[in-house]
Amino acid sequence: MNPAGPPSLGALPPDAPNGDVLIVDDFVDALTLYEALLTDDGHRVRTASSGALALQLVDEREPELVLLDVSMPGMDGIEVLRRLRARRGGGPAVIMLTAARREPHAIEAGLREGADAYLTKPIEGRELLARTRAALESFRLRRMLEAQRRDHIAMLVHDLRHPLSSLGLVAEVLDADDLADDERRTAVATIRALSKEMARLIDGVLAASRLEAGVFTVEPRKATAGDVLATALSVFAPIATRRRIALAFEGSFEQSVFADVPKLRQALDNLLANALKFTPRGGRVRVRVAREVLPGGKAMVSFDVSDSGPGIAEAERTTIFDRYQQGSHGRAAGGAGLGLAIARGIAEAHGGRITVDTGDLGGAAFKLTVPE
Repeated sequence: MNPAGPPSLGALPPDAPNGDVLIVDDFVDALTLYEALLTDDGHRVRTASSGALALQLVDEREPELVLLDVSMPGMDGIEVLRRLRARRGGGPAVIMLTAARREPHAIEAGLREGADAYLTKPIEGRELLARTRAALESFRLRRMLEAQRRDHIAMLVHDLRHPLSSLGLVAEVLDADDLADDERRTAVATIRALSKEMARLIDGVLAASRLEAGVFTVEPRKATAGDVLATALSVFAPIATRRRIALAFEGSFEQSVFADVPKLRQALDNLLANALKFTPRGGRVRVRVAREVLPGGKAMVSFDVSDSGPGIAEAERTTIFDRYQQGSHGRAAGGAGLGLAIARGIAEAHGGRITVDTGDLGGAAFKLTVPE
């Protein structure tokens, strides 16, 4: 322990989170010291000198973190831990045990019962502060990711509802007895388009899940830029025409590339779809293919997709490729926000990378590179 009192806060990270902490220990001197250290560090601290009192305080207000001594008379720390973890939702987010070195069996029992970590007495003040801060930061990060996960699931369900509802309407049209042949053909074409849209959404989720699980693989082979881009440009050209957007290509379709063509095409489809979505009527979208040589001599092929839309704010450029992050324009337009995360995963699986900047057209300029 640190009898000199809490360490200088200036030596610790300035952005450490301050949390709601409950300290449980039957040793009054330990309670006083831990309370002083954590209070001076900005935490909201309550103390309990027995297991029964600790449970009562948790009933009154559930803390984020419990610092729980294993050895206490009456109801010991393991029993308190067991009862806390039996609460609805698993009880407090973080429970850290404190125990003497001679009590390894108690620590093992506590970890089996759901403790998140342990500290060995005597506890040095700086370690107590650092471990508390780290535990709270980890908990809050998990909570944020879980909330983002729920939001993305909700957006995906919303995106799937539209084509499903439309399919129901088309089915009613097809059910009419007096349907003309051209109307029937139109209805069938609509069903096919809606089915492709639903398949695209589901494929995106599956690809993102494989990337997150670390099981996403590519099978590169020798190909050309035309193998990757020709179909995409032909598919998106009518969309650009309807929106009065000038879609241009620069470079050579004969440029060689070493890539998994279907997966690289999926990444570029996502970039092109985004560019057309965010470019206003009368704007421009350009796809450019170029060869470049890295300082070490390795030849790479870059696929640049630029537009004249609103662009990406500089503050968002470091997070926009994360699966659970969307730029402000993406949130406004809706969608599950998986396209850019998938594009990054595909680029990195090839040994390349993807970046975004402000392009010469005034909007976003995405650059995806893969080996030649």
